[in-house]
Order: sequence, then C-alpha cells, then structure tokens
Amino acid sequence: MSKEIDRCEIFCSDKEKVEKVKTKLDGLEVMVDTFKALGDQTRFKIVYALWYEELCVCDLSLALDLPIAAVSYHLRYLRSLRLVKNRKQGKMVFYSLNDDHIASLIQLTLDHTREINHK
Repeated sequence: MSKEIDRCEIFCSDKEKVEKVKTKLDGLEVMVDTFKALGDQTRFKIVYALWYEELCVCDLSLALDLPIAAVSYHLRYLRSLRLVKNRKQGKMVFYSLNDDHIASLIQLTLDHTREINHK
C-alpha cells in the first residue's frame, strides 16, 4: 500500500513567498466568521433554503423541522454577519439572502460538491 507524502522531506522555505502570504493572512476575521457561521448545519440549511426562496420564520421552522425560537436565534446570528436580511410585510417578517455574493458562495459550494460526487 503506497503512502501519500503530505510534507517535504527536507525543510526549505522561500522567504519572499512566506512574507507575501503572511500579509494576506491579516484581517481575515470576517471571512472566518462567515465560514464558521456556515459550518453549523442548521445555519447552512437556513441559508441554503433562502437561496431557493424568500421565507418567513414560520416556513423555515416547518421546512427545517425546528422550533420557531431556534430558527429565530440562528436568523439573528446570520443577520449580524449580514448573510441574510429581512423585510416586514404587515405582521409577517420575510428573510432572504443579503446579496448575490452569498448566493454565489452557495452555488460554488453546490458545484464543488457535485463535481466531487461525480469523480
């Protein structure tokens, strides 16, 4: 059985590349928070559902088989990160994705998943 090599056999570094990458790693907190939020199964399901359709909390609750309070909690968190937005219509509050960037992120994830499953 062959063993994949996942590290260099000797230590050697390119200082210029390392410094270039180090500067790019500063200030990633918002991106990390976004992926952390989407790393939660319930929150990802909410975002995924909203990718298809604008929904109220009641509809999301039924679609996810979760109590309204739990869905509301996750929606507040997603709103705080500006991943979703809401609009009030009479006594109803409807949620949707905040912008096309979030929709693109979901689409890219779906495309990647389909590609992996077909290999």
